[in-house]
Amino acid sequence: MGHSSRTVDYIVAFLRNQGLHDVFGVDGANIEDLYDAVQSAGAPLRALVAKHEFSAATMADGYHRASGRPAAVAATSGAGAMNLVPGLAELRASRVPALALIGQPPAALDGTGSFQETSGAAGTMDAERLFAEIGVFCARVREPGEIVTLLPRAWTAALTAPGPAVLLLPKDVQQAVLGAGAAPDPAPVEVPAGPLSPERTRREAARVLADAAAGGEVVVLAGPGVIRADARDGLASLAAALDAPVAVAPDAKDVFDNGDPRCLGVLGPSGVPETDRRIGAAAAVVLAGNQLPQLAGGALRARLADVPVVSVDGGTAPLLPVDHPRLIRLTGPIGAELDGLAGALRAAAGATAAGAGAAGLAPAAAPAASAAATADVPPAPPVAAAGTTAAAATGVPAPPDGAPLDLPTALAVLARRLPDNAQLVVDAGNTGATTVHQVPAPAKGRFITALGMGGMGHSFGAGIGAALATGAPTYVVAGDGAFYMHGMEIHTAAELGLPVTFLIVNNNAHAMCHTREQVFFSGDYTYNLFRPARIGAGVAALFPGVRALHAADAAALDRALAEPPDGRPVLISIDTDPHQVPPFRPFHTHS
Repeated sequence: MGHSSRTVDYIVAFLRNQGLHDVFGVDGANIEDLYDAVQSAGAPLRALVAKHEFSAATMADGYHRASGRPAAVAATSGAGAMNLVPGLAELRASRVPALALIGQPPAALDGTGSFQETSGAAGTMDAERLFAEIGVFCARVREPGEIVTLLPRAWTAALTAPGPAVLLLPKDVQQAVLGAGAAPDPAPVEVPAGPLSPERTRREAARVLADAAAGGEVVVLAGPGVIRADARDGLASLAAALDAPVAVAPDAKDVFDNGDPRCLGVLGPSGVPETDRRIGAAAAVVLAGNQLPQLAGGALRARLADVPVVSVDGGTAPLLPVDHPRLIRLTGPIGAELDGLAGALRAAAGATAAGAGAAGLAPAAAPAASAAATADVPPAPPVAAAGTTAAAATGVPAPPDGAPLDLPTALAVLARRLPDNAQLVVDAGNTGATTVHQVPAPAKGRFITALGMGGMGHSFGAGIGAALATGAPTYVVAGDGAFYMHGMEIHTAAELGLPVTFLIVNNNAHAMCHTREQVFFSGDYTYNLFRPARIGAGVAALFPGVRALHAADAAALDRALAEPPDGRPVLISIDTDPHQVPPFRPFHTHS
């Protein structure tokens, strides 16, 4: 750089030159120099302090899922670094890019038993080995000058894997002054797109799908890879070219318009059996950004053993046998591959239609859609058509005063009130499973849930990150168990003045664990029911900057959700029955 500056100043300049705006973290003695550098640099970069390092990572997670932009995470040494582990693990499992900057005790004290030492010397734990297993890249910066090469390497790894890249920063290295000219101005890192698949492979995939569509139904199974590639339009184009139904992964519910007649709903145990039946009867299947993990159609892998499968996967192979006899992979950038495949299908259809016209024949009719589901779990409600208000689209009238409130009713009221551009962030457990099953993705918004590690409490930080990234109306749906784990991030939302609405479903239980006790064990004991708590009243007393209330019935919930935002976070608690079994198929099919 053109003047003497600290290593941390170089890091901040690098972040700014990559277009980053936000650093999520928790301050501490061995990372405070980075915070000082962010403050000195000023806008547009800012540091945001969470209540817990796990939530700092989930803020970066929600930030990226909502906007497609990566963020940085900062934490101090010792317990601060260890608290990052589950959050970074979710980023890794869900392939979310982020740069984690983790402070360490001074390198000069390595091997001397310094406070929170994790250098690996003198019998101490080795943080580099730990985070190398969790991140897509990890390095300890041992000398100040190493930052010039390690930063772009870490950032490139985060973007290309994608996932979290980790740099371990000893305090004395952070503070060291890089002499004038010792470090050039950090340049933006350019990550080139990978090559498209060969044209002959694309033509073969189009031929296989066209032949299958001529004699049956092609079904598309879409996953989060399409969202990461910002390729929803390409998916819609492919579905239109094939006139194919689309089933969506639970963590990609918004990848395809839920109001489109071709939308089959959610894959996996939160969906309905009719979706599986349609896939099992398909003449061919397209995997679009979907590896087929267990919760997103993994149970269907055996049914696909003898079916032509076209995988548009960006280079991440589906979880099918490597010797699948009828698998064709398109491994280039997912958006470009979807566009190319749709174009090849349209070209083939045009040639076929022209030939049929010349012969005096009409084009073959598309196969009729099958009958509606007869399911052994409750069917999902009608989904909203794009471009309408949620209340009008669902067709659900305002509930009368005194109407009882259970979880399905509460979610129907929520669906009625969600703006079209809302970001809906959903937590784990029975509450999450029911929301994924029942609530349509907002027509012009996002539906975010974390299935990599499935950590309870993820939604609180993720909702804050999503709201910061986009400014769109953001709604978090979480159970009381998730609230007790990381619900204090509501204080962070209040400090930042974010009008996020938190709907807390209080059944005074770890309800999914209790359901499992009932379904899979004798059910004559429980470890997972709690004494009653008044979450709405408690938050109202604790945080004056939060508009917190309890909705005792469906009408009260509807009125609370209808209140115009006033710039403060909103928390609405409702009471539900912990014994209610959610629409999660393993609970309904176990005998």
